[in-house]
Amino acid sequence: MRIDRIDQMLEVCQEHLETTDSYGTEIAILLTYALLVRIYAEFEQWIEAIVTEKSAAIRHRSIRVRNLSELLKDLGEQYQTAWAARRSENRQAVIAYSNIVAQRHEIAHSGAAIANFQVGFQEVRAWYESGHIVLDFFRETLFAIDPAQRPV
Repeated sequence: MRIDRIDQMLEVCQEHLETTDSYGTEIAILLTYALLVRIYAEFEQWIEAIVTEKSAAIRHRSIRVRNLSELLKDLGEQYQTAWAARRSENRQAVIAYSNIVAQRHEIAHSGAAIANFQVGFQEVRAWYESGHIVLDFFRETLFAIDPAQRPV
């Protein structure tokens, strides 16, 4: 079976964890690791697609919220102001999004042992379901403002 979408992955993993009563086990931790890495990669691809759609000249170095802010800052104050307002209105989504980025960074760069991993499958799923909203309002911010009004 080929699984291409995060939603499908979450469903298959949850079904496995429920039918095997595996929450809190090493397999649940490994699945959670894999999901964080895959979600992070999908978020990166999504940002790239959004930015490419808006302007081929814009590039990103990281997907942290502050890096998204820097991208918008380069476009002008209107973008930065709209982005700041959206972030304030969606604090829980920003926290969820940031949790994915931070936990993926921890997995990728710390070499932490599985036994020390404290994030559960349900948390990652909740973070994903809320965190992708950040990318929605990032895109909305990019496209809601008329670039012709942007000061040069």
